Amino acid sequence: MAVQATCKRDGWTPKQLCAEIMCDQPNITNAEIVGGQNQKYKISSRIEYKCRPGFEPEELVRITCDSQGQWTDIQTCNGKLQFDFEQELKNVEILFGHPGITSPYKPGHILVFRCTNVNMRFYGQRAIECQPDGRWNYPYPQCGGIVQCSQPTTNLRFVTLSDEKTVFSNFERLTYKCNEPYNENAGGVLMCQNGKWNGTFFCKSETCPPPPYLQYGDYSIINSTEKNVITEVSYTCQSYYVLDKQQESYKCADGIWEAPPKCLRPCEINDIVEKYKLQLPTEKVYIAHANKYRLNCTAGWNTGSEMRAYVDVSCSNGNLQIDKSCDTHNN
Repeated sequence: MAVQATCKRDGWTPKQLCAEIMCDQPNITNAEIVGGQNQKYKISSRIEYKCRPGFEPEELVRITCDSQGQWTDIQTCNGKLQFDFEQELKNVEILFGHPGITSPYKPGHILVFRCTNVNMRFYGQRAIECQPDGRWNYPYPQCGGIVQCSQPTTNLRFVTLSDEKTVFSNFERLTYKCNEPYNENAGGVLMCQNGKWNGTFFCKSETCPPPPYLQYGDYSIINSTEKNVITEVSYTCQSYYVLDKQQESYKCADGIWEAPPKCLRPCEINDIVEKYKLQLPTEKVYIAHANKYRLNCTAGWNTGSEMRAYVDVSCSNGNLQIDKSCDTHNN
């Protein structure tokens, strides 16, 4: 039976016979919508959200507005299980906010943790807080593995080590002797501290110290003295890394080396591109600094600019630059 409306002084009664079915903005606890929210969404609209740190699932979740005005495929964000193994619990102790002080915990209660063994590596947040919803804002931390240092590599060719092993324990010392012709100072001692060495090999000659170290790169010798003291080098970077300045060679004058270049880092295309509704390549892709790479929009989406279905992303010293998003749904 058809529904009728009557025209009155203040308009039609009833005022709205047919209303478009739409979805309200989703309210998902412990989640953040990717790209912001609208008040209403049309049928077939798709949005993505990600659970907050400490909650799972960890991957992006995509939901769709169905013909009944309801969101489909919603997954709740649940707090992660804090520990699976008793051994991991034994490696962590509560430094502040011990369970014996307050139980049950109330919102705002804070626990501070530390490792039971100072040589262990700490994983997670040192302090966690009880939230109003009765969950911790982060999972319990874990401690595992012994903190160690790998054998130093900077200027290794100019020294002789007291111990040739490749791994050193925390607080272990390594004695080194400087080789000729860089033995104007005899050598020294380094210490492994919290997974890092407290210094580098320090050796020098009467005329020049060793060439400056280049992270992610190396040098080739161009000139040296009769005593094999290096006085001029050229630098190159590892694959996909790019020198920040083009200079054929670098020289040592009056005992001081010219400032070396830097190797600018490449970018890896990872799943962050899916946040912009871009398709992730099937194989791992690296982009050198200042280079571009074309990514296709996810099926059914475009940039809204001339219905373009792709975006050119670029790299700036390890930072992936994405200036457009495929945020327009194809009609």
